[in-house]
Amino acid sequence: MPASYVFVQKQDKHTWVKRLLFGTLLLFPFIAFFLWMFYQNLLKSEMLIRILADSSFPPVFVLALIAAIVSDDVAKIFYRSTSLHIDDVGVRLKLPPKSRWAILGFLEKDIAWTELKDATYVERFQLVQLRPQSGARFLNIRLKDWQLQNTVSNLNSGNAEPDLLTVFRELKILEKYPANSQLVEANFDLTKHPATKKLLFGIAILIAYSFVDTMLQHEEYAFFNLHYFLPHIVFGATFAVVLMGLMFKASKHAFIPRSNVIGLAILSGLVFGVSSYVGGIRINQLVGGPLLEARYHRDASCLNLLPEDKNLPVIEYPYHARKYWCSKNIDEVLTVKVRQGLFDLYQLDLGEWNKAIGHFKKS
Repeated sequence: MPASYVFVQKQDKHTWVKRLLFGTLLLFPFIAFFLWMFYQNLLKSEMLIRILADSSFPPVFVLALIAAIVSDDVAKIFYRSTSLHIDDVGVRLKLPPKSRWAILGFLEKDIAWTELKDATYVERFQLVQLRPQSGARFLNIRLKDWQLQNTVSNLNSGNAEPDLLTVFRELKILEKYPANSQLVEANFDLTKHPATKKLLFGIAILIAYSFVDTMLQHEEYAFFNLHYFLPHIVFGATFAVVLMGLMFKASKHAFIPRSNVIGLAILSGLVFGVSSYVGGIRINQLVGGPLLEARYHRDASCLNLLPEDKNLPVIEYPYHARKYWCSKNIDEVLTVKVRQGLFDLYQLDLGEWNKAIGHFKKS
């Protein structure tokens, strides 16, 4: 083996296109949310400008977000300019001698094999992590990003990933030092284990059901409080505990990392609880009482609808609907469809009123 190997970053002509697509994908949920808010007249441009101009609006969060994006770009520029030097002494991430990015020299790393704590190859992500005993300057090396600078070697220079791995293996770095247990667990493929594969499929079905049924439903619970949440919290927690026990049992036959079991159980409990909440509305429609028309009046604040029948629930509306309800006379009868479901949980069909509020705000 030569005294030293030098690897350089692969040049990708489509780097900026990929970053643009990734950034768009990252921002899409936020953009879609704001567009939906504007479409539903829950937010207007004047209101957004007022919020941003308000002295109480914390600009530190915006500045922190900008700083995070800029620092990420700076780090990527640095790593694209570096070379990776590996020999029998250690590994060094270095800038060229006359690099225009010399100001970023503090990001260079130099790890000697004698100070190494662990070395981990994560095959799933094609990543090698080297952690020194101090733990402060660990190095993550993505194999696909590097290629040999010179091809005068007995390695297969046409294939960068095996070259870089071959260097580590010839030095016996991956054999001499233990692996990082947390990264080993991250290498576990949930889609290949029979138990976790079935569980992921079940979670996907529950999420799809919750989304579709929420879009199709016209009714909603009368209140958004603990009394209405509690049954579904109990169902979700019970489901998580039972599932965790079953997963640990399945792990005896085919190993599943403990952290994965706990994480999947918590995720499954949350998804099951949400599905239970959505399904509870549908169950009340099927086995609860009939959907009756009840007489309501707005209160003086224009934020609540008060029932003439004191046994029925008070309907609370957010502030954005205040102008609409104030346009109604306080003595005017407002007809609302109400259903008394199981365990005295009331449901409301406010579809017609919500449409009326939307038309009012657009006019």
